[in-house]
Amino acid sequence: MITMIACNSTKQKDTQTSTTIDSTLQVKATSILENKQTELNALTGQVIIMKVQTGHIKAMVGLERKDGANYLPCENFSQAYESALMHPISILAALETGKVKLTDTVDVGDGIYICKGDTIKDHNWHRGGYGKITIKQGLASSSDIAVYKAMEIAFNGYTQAYYDQLKDMGISNLDTPLQILTTYNSIANNKNNQANIDSLKQALEYVVTDGLGQPAKSDKVQIAGETGTIQLEDGSYIVEFCGYFPANAPQYSIIVSIHKKELPASGGLMAGDVFRQIVNHMI
Repeated sequence: MITMIACNSTKQKDTQTSTTIDSTLQVKATSILENKQTELNALTGQVIIMKVQTGHIKAMVGLERKDGANYLPCENFSQAYESALMHPISILAALETGKVKLTDTVDVGDGIYICKGDTIKDHNWHRGGYGKITIKQGLASSSDIAVYKAMEIAFNGYTQAYYDQLKDMGISNLDTPLQILTTYNSIANNKNNQANIDSLKQALEYVVTDGLGQPAKSDKVQIAGETGTIQLEDGSYIVEFCGYFPANAPQYSIIVSIHKKELPASGGLMAGDVFRQIVNHMI
């Protein structure tokens, strides 16, 4: 297990990780992730489990496929990647401006939005899009357009004002699963404006009860979180789920990230299922 722990995202975390790892949980999380990667024929997979109140890492697993079949501890757990899990963080930044509410309605049309020469597509564009939805519904359905339109209202798009707001919230680099999980952990731990945090936490519960995060739903405890699916430049996909539980009194936060070569690709169905199995084991 020590070789897996060596796949840290920063040297600074080495000491903390080695002293707080739960070996039994580490073994179980590894088994669950490996089984899912085998099922999906995935390239790599990562799971990090964190204690909400202390930020201590209880399990950190990174597996990559070797020799076309076997999964072994990763060599580069810290590789940066673009994540679809930024949506709740971006929405929280918009809420902090006071210009946006989760109940506000935006029109995402047929799922294709052209802005400033760029084309934004929702995952269901080929089915005609979502039309008029609330920002909360947009978050639950992983609508890139809904989130972007919220950013237009709050910051005139992803401008410097947006990045300044993130900085004011104490958020800078979000390039690795550990950095993303730490930010979700802060949300679970009420580290920003209380009213806005409460609103966002309710929305993250809604993602799991009524949105694309339903595969992460547990019959043992209420889950809150977000699902993400992104296609990389090489045509492969990263599917993710990040959340915490229990939703009303968070104790643990977990991120699951799986890199697979081709479709189908679903953050909820794939990464969310790993999340659910780990939660049920912990409960």
